[in-house]
Amino acid sequence: MMQELIDTLHTEQCSLVILHEGNIRMFDGHGVRRLYNIINDEPELFLDAKVAVKAVGRSAARMMTDGGVAEVYADVISQQAYDLLNDSGVVVKYEKKVDHPTFLKIWQKLGELELEEK
Repeated sequence: MMQELIDTLHTEQCSLVILHEGNIRMFDGHGVRRLYNIINDEPELFLDAKVAVKAVGRSAARMMTDGGVAEVYADVISQQAYDLLNDSGVVVKYEKKVDHPTFLKIWQKLGELELEEK
């Protein structure tokens, strides 16, 4: 079933796909903001859910663990997010795992944050 979520993530050009109680939901927009809205508006959507997402950092991982997500696939995941999810018992699969500075650069490209020029 996770492969279906991953395929949907890529073919539908969305940022987040959630399988909860047999229903697949697709979301677009910025990842962390979307997760924040879900955890506040529909927290039950995360309970025992499977999630496929473009990128997962520590903040997103914390929201997923707090919400009770069971399994996560990420195109890109930070080492910090991987450790947090894995230590919480969440099944984690990913395409690419990167260190925190690299992850911040990827997030900047995805439009998640703006980094100041040094």
